[in-house]
Amino acid sequence: MIKDPYVYEGTDVLINKLNIRDSEKLDRAESDFASLAISQLRNEDFKIDSIFDLLEIHRRLFSALYDWAGKPRTINIYKAEPLLGGKSIDYVFASYIDTALKELQKEFATTDWGSLNPSEKIEKVCYFVSEFWHIHPFREGNTRTSAMALYFLIKKAGLHVNIGFLSRNGKFFRNALVLSCLYSSSKTGYLLGIVTDSVTLKNEISGKYETIEGTEVKKYSYSHHTTNKLETIKKPADWK
Repeated sequence: MIKDPYVYEGTDVLINKLNIRDSEKLDRAESDFASLAISQLRNEDFKIDSIFDLLEIHRRLFSALYDWAGKPRTINIYKAEPLLGGKSIDYVFASYIDTALKELQKEFATTDWGSLNPSEKIEKVCYFVSEFWHIHPFREGNTRTSAMALYFLIKKAGLHVNIGFLSRNGKFFRNALVLSCLYSSSKTGYLLGIVTDSVTLKNEISGKYETIEGTEVKKYSYSHHTTNKLETIKKPADWK
């Protein structure tokens, strides 16, 4: 097992500024600080003009706890996904993160949002959020950063997203991101569906998001990333 410089030795608890050594207490602190930062970002009408602005979102969400907030991870990480039978998404190798972000920025910079109709705008936002999440730049906090990126990108596209709806269906949203990152086997319809509904306010009360791929969403439980190498979805050969 590769030594993880982000955690206290012998634990899976992230080293933090408050020296919290209990994972549940740290999770609560993360949630509290992130919620406050999210409110501040929304009140400031934060804008995304570059993919690299998403690193600033992460910094704002987690800088109260982690010295590495907003900084790309330095190690390769894995996470067993129930929907993948315990396999991990093949996140970008740490050494390739900067290159991957720059390549995504090239696409972002050439996007003409004004030329797109609402459906095309939603598809484009889903694409950028999914690609960013697949890169997984940070040791932790990638999904919350991606959710806020989606919120601000939808606003950039001239639409409105019901962030409360997404929050209530957060487990579905995260698993939809997982399924959108399977290369030739990607299932992007789940992510596109929930984002479209969050914009149009459809299916807010229905049970549409109680299951995903036949799995009850409420049974999903979060687990931390690890440096333990797991079996992954095959990656492109140039991710070195």
